[in-house]
Amino acid sequence: MHIFFRVWRGLSKLSFLNIVLASLVIILTGTLVGHWVEPETFPSLFDSFWWTMTTLTTVGYGDFFPSSVAGRWLGIFLFLFGIGIIGALIGKLVEVGATFQRLKREGKLMYRGEDHYVYIGWSPKTKKAIDEVLGYEPNADIVLIDQLKEEPYDHDRVHYVHGDASDETVLLQANILRARRVAIFADARIAESLLADGKSLLIASAVEALSQAQGVDLHTVVEVCEERNISKFKHVRIDDFILANDSVSLLMAKATLQPGTTSIFRQLLSKQSGGNIQALAPRPEWTTIRAAAEALLGQGVTLMAVNDRLDYATVLDTKLEASDTLYVVCHDDTWERLNKQGGV
Repeated sequence: MHIFFRVWRGLSKLSFLNIVLASLVIILTGTLVGHWVEPETFPSLFDSFWWTMTTLTTVGYGDFFPSSVAGRWLGIFLFLFGIGIIGALIGKLVEVGATFQRLKREGKLMYRGEDHYVYIGWSPKTKKAIDEVLGYEPNADIVLIDQLKEEPYDHDRVHYVHGDASDETVLLQANILRARRVAIFADARIAESLLADGKSLLIASAVEALSQAQGVDLHTVVEVCEERNISKFKHVRIDDFILANDSVSLLMAKATLQPGTTSIFRQLLSKQSGGNIQALAPRPEWTTIRAAAEALLGQGVTLMAVNDRLDYATVLDTKLEASDTLYVVCHDDTWERLNKQGGV
């Protein structure tokens, strides 16, 4: 019995690769020798392989069993050594799976996907944004970067990376150079708005420096606490700014001055509240803004803005360029129908 304990201790100390190789040797030995010593009982290699696997996994269906002395000695060999090795293999697989899940929760794994969204900084606003993105695009992949001990958002499409987002190593761990867009949220744990925006500026600088060094054009969105701090980002190329505090104040002012307007903003901001904002390029036959607006309206689509201009109605006869972007509002079914028809 002491010998078996020593064997088990030795197996537990073997590396995963050695256990896999030993398991393959045992399985091949049982399969080939079983078919060789008892061809009547195991007429094919698959039959011998089936008996070997049911024996090693202790299932033992009993549909195949050796009848010769040599075959039974092979069975004893598999009982004594094979079951131990396969058991060690299963234990290692469970250990590897548990280790993988732990490292994933702790944000220590490298993300290797592409065309994903990178969200930097965890807060209730980040959670709301992730909920909205996944509601609008269920198959989207999101990489969240923060310094929490474990992942704060448990979802199959959300990958957590632990670390300081101003560190190039952490950004590369999130595979940020292959990301579709990067969103930097203001740190909700910092009460002073200047310090919060300063941290966002540091992170944005790190993202921009990495993207320039690698020759990659990243679309970056930054949440700032105060509008006056936007000028501090002038040396960093930022595509969009979101005003954290002012936005709420302005919406509250609109609600008090013009009751009912907040429902319109909710429809524009949230997929769950109404139609969605979509972006599209002008078609060749849309020579002017007027032609595009009339063509889209006839298909149940509302033109909301041209590039960054909401007042496009004052310049309807302006010529459209291929580089212009039209922002429209329509429901999902309308958008899908137009895509199928080649209408947009």
